[in-house]
Amino acid sequence: MTAPRRSPGSRLQAFTLALSIALAAVLGAIVYLAVTSLPYLATSPATDPVFGALNSCLLSAVPERVGFAVSRDNARASAFSHSRLVECAGTPPVATTWERAGLTHAAYDDEGALWVSTSSDDAGEAALLRLEGGTLVERGPLRATAVVGVRGGVVALAADGSLVSIAGDGSVRARRELPSARNVNLAANADGALVALWGGGKLTVVNAGTLESTPAEVACSVSRVWWRPEAPLFLADCLDISVEVHALTSHSALVDARRRVPSTLTGPGGVYVQACDGLPCSVEAPR
Repeated sequence: MTAPRRSPGSRLQAFTLALSIALAAVLGAIVYLAVTSLPYLATSPATDPVFGALNSCLLSAVPERVGFAVSRDNARASAFSHSRLVECAGTPPVATTWERAGLTHAAYDDEGALWVSTSSDDAGEAALLRLEGGTLVERGPLRATAVVGVRGGVVALAADGSLVSIAGDGSVRARRELPSARNVNLAANADGALVALWGGGKLTVVNAGTLESTPAEVACSVSRVWWRPEAPLFLADCLDISVEVHALTSHSALVDARRRVPSTLTGPGGVYVQACDGLPCSVEAPR
């Protein structure tokens, strides 16, 4: 028995149908990528829902930026170049500017005071300074590689590998040596009482005032840490797993491993921030 031959018209219809299906699949993939990428493509410092007004103020006051800081209540923000510090605050935000050589880091403590570090001042020495009454007041000759605002002051990682807790008046509350200070990151929790340090796969959580370690442990190589708005909890990403840990008891639970945006909790309000064009932009909380 011989099968009936398909007419040229039937073959053309089949080809057209197959081509339409293929094009639809490609178009669907393009639309999916565009939609899923939209939050990142649409992110603009001046239109950010949390920091947009502050960023508009900073953009005009300091065009070239190497870093920024956000107060724990998200009401103020600062940005700096290597020689200029600008803080924006108020409604609408108004900029205040200070000229200072060698600016490297900035952070707000839990009282809302702005701290900055320099690699060199006018005398050629590194320093840690606190903004008081509109004036930058030196709080110690310290060359910091990282600074984070905490309850009652700041915690700074010094270039010599020591971790230092400094009170608002400049007094040293505690100091400890780290086994390795290379590429160490610092992040304070929601109430500024704890600081997480991670780098090289290692993680330590310390009391912000005494620098004593808490029981927190993560049995994997840590690549990133996010504090939860619930003060003692943090989320840690490892190579192929993620865990949520109670920093004071070390109780932990596995959570879904997924791609999470690197970000930092600004304070008790639960806002997470990442850098966009050298300014703060709010992002979704890590899940």
